[in-house]
Amino acid sequence: MADFEATPPASIQQRPYQPTVPVVPYSLRPPSPPSIPIPAPALSSNSGPIKIVPSYANVDPADLTPDQLDIITGGFREQSARDITSAWKYNERRSAQAILDCLYLGPSNVARDLDWLTKNGITMLLAVRDSSMVQARLMFVDGIAQQLGIQADYVDVSGHTGMIRSLPEAVRKINNHLLDVYHRQAVPAAAGQAAEGSMLINRQDFKRGKVLVFCETGNERSPIVVIAYMMAVLGMSMVRACQFIHYRRFCVSLTDEAKFLLQTYEGLLEARRTVNQYQHAMGTTSVSPRPKLRRTADEMDEDDEQDSNTRPRPGLAPFVDSKDMDLEMAT
Repeated sequence: MADFEATPPASIQQRPYQPTVPVVPYSLRPPSPPSIPIPAPALSSNSGPIKIVPSYANVDPADLTPDQLDIITGGFREQSARDITSAWKYNERRSAQAILDCLYLGPSNVARDLDWLTKNGITMLLAVRDSSMVQARLMFVDGIAQQLGIQADYVDVSGHTGMIRSLPEAVRKINNHLLDVYHRQAVPAAAGQAAEGSMLINRQDFKRGKVLVFCETGNERSPIVVIAYMMAVLGMSMVRACQFIHYRRFCVSLTDEAKFLLQTYEGLLEARRTVNQYQHAMGTTSVSPRPKLRRTADEMDEDDEQDSNTRPRPGLAPFVDSKDMDLEMAT
């Protein structure tokens, strides 16, 4: 019988020899984090509005007192937003919209419109600008504010990474301004009207503070500040706040990076609020002992042994020997 040599499959003949072969497709870039979906507004006139009632239970007691929250929210007034998707027009992106009773959002061109600022009673211009463009852009704000006799301030950020450090300060600036506008109009209570030392407001002439938050387009950096404000003061979740702001200004564009930033800020708010509310309820500001974070080597070995006994995990090698792969394909 003549000797013969088995011919390998064509796929093996054409493939250049490699000592190892990848088991699954892979990429050299770092893995991307999962996207954060924000449900879009329903394209229906029957969709109900988003309603939120301010509550001190949702506020960090280290930031505001109940009286201050009452002033800022106009007496814990309900805030609502209805779906305007079907009625939204493209040119509305060039104007500003009232997101809350005291908070407006829009592009930088609105901050130059003296008639609009006066008509809507804006008392503060808050510009959210790139820190690298401080000297080149948005320097008109001071002049406009001085001309109208209102306040101007800035939130300087260096990308989304630097913005998360600026969000608490931006929220504080808005709240401080609203409180300052209120106290400037308050007068000492007359004898017999209220408790000694209290302040009263003439409701007929009283004008609440109103803040215009803006960036170049009003769709990128400034919405992040407004969403962060709603999360911190109204206790809204990140997803709910994003839906609310889209109901009021449909053209807002939030990238995945911005959503992850806001999600991180939401976690920081919840953790800080929980700790401060507990300490406030206990009537103490002392810091509780830090829990033990590190495990001893014995504890780690014991956990690993339990995991191996109770939850066996099948292994997946990213590469296999090319010879083994050739034999498997040949058979």
